[in-house]
Amino acid sequence: MRLARTIVASLALVAIGRAHAAENSKTPIPESCPVTRSAPETQFTPPPPHKAAKAGDPMFWYGSDALYVSLYSDGRWRGITSPSGTRNKSFWYRKDAKWLEEYPVQLKITAKRIDTGGPMIAFPRVNNAIMGKEVAMLTMLELPERGCWQVTGNYKSDHLSWVTWVD
Repeated sequence: MRLARTIVASLALVAIGRAHAAENSKTPIPESCPVTRSAPETQFTPPPPHKAAKAGDPMFWYGSDALYVSLYSDGRWRGITSPSGTRNKSFWYRKDAKWLEEYPVQLKITAKRIDTGGPMIAFPRVNNAIMGKEVAMLTMLELPERGCWQVTGNYKSDHLSWVTWVD
């Protein structure tokens, strides 16, 4: 039993060490990529039930009552990395939204690599998401390659764009 605990503890330390090394080995974001970062001028205070981000939080709210998202404070896109790209859920919000009355969801999301150009990618599958008192529009956002990306959401006449770096 003691040997098993020692092996498990050793494996956990190796995993933590690898995760820390991977975090520290990330490519610096080039100055030419104007990522959207957490700063007093970019922070948005969302309506209830959401809570405002605090200094040092890993994520912050960005946008306006018309359309807003939660982004990573350092400007990097995180998620599951596979041969097809880096993907993660992307939640989009609106003040006083009536999600249960709308199908299909009117949000259109696109992404374009802005450091080298390239085609625009559309994310046509947007669903409603309900998490307790929170409601959102949800899509799986997969950015296919490393670089600087601008993501834009258009909801009827409202739009929101942000820039992120993919390692």
